[in-house]
Amino acid sequence: MFEQYSYKKKCMALAVIFVMLSITAYKRSFKTLLEVIGEHRTLTAKVDDLNKKASNANGLMEDVAYLDKIIGKEGTSKEMVQQGLVSFASQKPNVSIHDLQPIHVFSDENYTIATNQLDVTGGANQLLQLGYDFEKNFNLSRMVSMDFYTTKKNNNDEVLHLKMIFQNYENNK
Repeated sequence: MFEQYSYKKKCMALAVIFVMLSITAYKRSFKTLLEVIGEHRTLTAKVDDLNKKASNANGLMEDVAYLDKIIGKEGTSKEMVQQGLVSFASQKPNVSIHDLQPIHVFSDENYTIATNQLDVTGGANQLLQLGYDFEKNFNLSRMVSMDFYTTKKNNNDEVLHLKMIFQNYENNK
């Protein structure tokens, strides 16, 4: 059957069949294989990037835990913090509470900040000790400001005051 064709025509027919089979093989197998290899490379790069970020996330979690420890205890109500301030200050001898401001609350999309302001009077050593004790031993809130000032009483006596500002930060997320 193929004897009637010359070698040139047979070779040409084989070349055409080879090209058709190559195109078919490329479309059926090699094209998807090349796409899978490209996708594998992309996903491998993403996995490496995620692993790098995950190792950084552990350090970030430790930093957040440290900051939570510094800025005060979460989960207590604003009123409980204020009552804790009053009871802590009233336990100290020779120190009296002069003024307690209402709780000021500021909120944005990430945090809610509750601010308490306490003004106490007493002797210099007692006020210094009270400020130190608040800083070291009071864990419901953190002191952010401490201001000493004097006022004159009856144009003779000077009264020493200590104004302390405490803040609690709560995460809104």
